[in-house]
Amino acid sequence: MAGNSALEDAVALEIQHVHQLTRSMLDEYAGWGSKISIGDIQQGMYDEVLDFLNFRIETADTCLLLLKNNRVADSLGLSRSLLEHYLLFMLMCRGKKYFKLLDLSGTLTEGQFKVRLQEERQEIEELRTRGKTNYLEVRKYPRGKRHLMYILEGLTNSEEPDFFVPLHYFQFQQFRPETMRLDERKYFQYYTRDTDTDKARREYRDEATLSYRHYLSYDALLQCLELNDLTDELVALRIEAHYTFLGKFLHPTHDAARQLHEQNNVHHGGTVIGMRQPYSKTAELLASLYLCYILAGLLLEAASLIERAPSRFISNAGTATLRELAESVERRFPYFWFLFNDPPLYDRFNYCSSNATSEDWAKWGSYENAPKERIPFNQHIFSNFERSLGSWSNARCGTYQSPIL
Repeated sequence: MAGNSALEDAVALEIQHVHQLTRSMLDEYAGWGSKISIGDIQQGMYDEVLDFLNFRIETADTCLLLLKNNRVADSLGLSRSLLEHYLLFMLMCRGKKYFKLLDLSGTLTEGQFKVRLQEERQEIEELRTRGKTNYLEVRKYPRGKRHLMYILEGLTNSEEPDFFVPLHYFQFQQFRPETMRLDERKYFQYYTRDTDTDKARREYRDEATLSYRHYLSYDALLQCLELNDLTDELVALRIEAHYTFLGKFLHPTHDAARQLHEQNNVHHGGTVIGMRQPYSKTAELLASLYLCYILAGLLLEAASLIERAPSRFISNAGTATLRELAESVERRFPYFWFLFNDPPLYDRFNYCSSNATSEDWAKWGSYENAPKERIPFNQHIFSNFERSLGSWSNARCGTYQSPIL
């Protein structure tokens, strides 16, 4: 972008627009509680879910403060945390299906396991036909060697068929990382525990490990999202790419932050906070869009949850302005390809420039009409985003116009 002053000015202005919309969403969320009208019965789950979200909103507000103070890499690192909480929040709001596991890896061979799986499927189908089981189906657990995964739906009761509590709501509340990771016997204790207490503690530790491994770890979140039809294979690929990119700024990764700076190959030596060269405006815009999109996703999940609440619990969701702001993010900034929005025009242009066949062109007529399912996500997020801000043309595809000029 160096040397293109018009584009540089446009990026700087676009950053302001993204920040303004992000600030508007944060402010609207802060005042949203006063617009929610409680029905005849107060259901504590809604308060607790919003309490969870309150702390994510605090993190989003911190990200915006970091960006306004030119701390781009730190904002991206915190956005990785926000993204993981967003995946969990989707399950806390819409995760109707859950599963129980049966580990047969130590008792059956692979051939015996396949036979057992088929037998279990037939039995459950017969029981479902007679209304004798709550299991929906049984599958092979994809993240285990020989595990049967028994799938159930919802935590409901016959008295309130219109209300359910996702299992992740409880899994998150009950999980304690110190129980899973720390052996109390190796740390300070006021008194020596007896054998029975030690045994109980080990059981708690095993339960916490299983809960994390199967429901709360990153891999488990992806599995549960797929189980609940909240993602598909293509969305999962985008999640993996964004999660990995943002993770570079959270975990030790060589030169991750340096790559976001102007003239990042120049090394001055000496000591300084960060680098002498500033972060590029493109990097600042990218970090701002990450924050804006994740925040919008969190708010839309919360709005939908409250809107779906039975009227005896919530008589007026008060979400009109909140939803309008959050839904405007994809319309206003469609050139950033996040999780659930359609491929931007640049990605269509880039794909068609090198991959579209003569038959494809005959069907589509232009790159804008390329089917979204044909457009692969570009894993090189920063460089692809940087190119998407410029204008391009070639003999095959015609012209791509910058989305911000």
